[in-house]
Amino acid sequence: MYDVIIIGAGPAGLSAAIYSSRRALKTLVLGVDVGGQIAKSNEIGNYPGFEKISGVELAMKFRAQAETFGAEIKIEQVKSITKNNEIFTVETIASNYQTKAVILAFGKQPKELDVPGEEKYKGKGVTYCATCDAPFFRNKTVVVVGGGNSALDAALLSAKYANKVYLIHRRDIFTGEQILVDKVKSEPKIEAILNETVKEIKGEATVKSIVLGSGKEIDTDGIIVEVGYVISRALVEDLVEIDEKNQIVINEKQETSAKGIFAAGDLTTTPYKQVVISAGEGAKAALTAYNYILEQEGKKGPTIDWH
Repeated sequence: MYDVIIIGAGPAGLSAAIYSSRRALKTLVLGVDVGGQIAKSNEIGNYPGFEKISGVELAMKFRAQAETFGAEIKIEQVKSITKNNEIFTVETIASNYQTKAVILAFGKQPKELDVPGEEKYKGKGVTYCATCDAPFFRNKTVVVVGGGNSALDAALLSAKYANKVYLIHRRDIFTGEQILVDKVKSEPKIEAILNETVKEIKGEATVKSIVLGSGKEIDTDGIIVEVGYVISRALVEDLVEIDEKNQIVINEKQETSAKGIFAAGDLTTTPYKQVVISAGEGAKAALTAYNYILEQEGKKGPTIDWH
């Protein structure tokens, strides 16, 4: 029996684990990976305390700190969450776990282009992680699709390896931070193609070219898709209230519509999806879960916490 099970091992989940463990709650973190989306970031420059740090390194620091305070972290995919007499059962592919409270922090998944050839060439030139796969395009040509911070960062990282980077965006201006836009514009290896979309991905054993909406075909050795993320509703649609974007509806204490279930990070209705905000939400969720558990035991938790 655990006091808290946290589903997701990104900034929100690991921050929640730090705070719940420090409150002496028996804590289990379940995730398909450690770090979530930040593990795919080559460089993070807006997390307080670190002028520059890789996403993987920051994630490992989160993990080490959580484990120092006693949190257990297991790489297991959660299949279902059920509740019986105030106790939750969390079923994974490997096992079943029971807990008094659940914190949902499993974040988002990369959005796909949904074009012919995408499914066929996944892992054969089609990727959704520049940090993971940009080195494979050394001295080659690669296409990056998207116009936000993730796409701009992916293009800049790819330019360190590839001979040529095409950056394709469906709008006439990029939506990422201006500092990244300026870097992209000053990088000679990057050619921006605006007001265009990818219509088809073609190849043989691996990706060989893409076809644009205009009909133009561009030769490339790969394509990195960075067009945003989606939240899966399958795990929680019968448990908690979700909005039209599949985001979990929360209040200011990270409480969901279901008693004993809390949520934090990118999957919530909080409008700003940033590492520091996810970490803060994780801390709030853990403290609220702590108070909830005390109340279930007939005790009273702190109404104001100055620590």
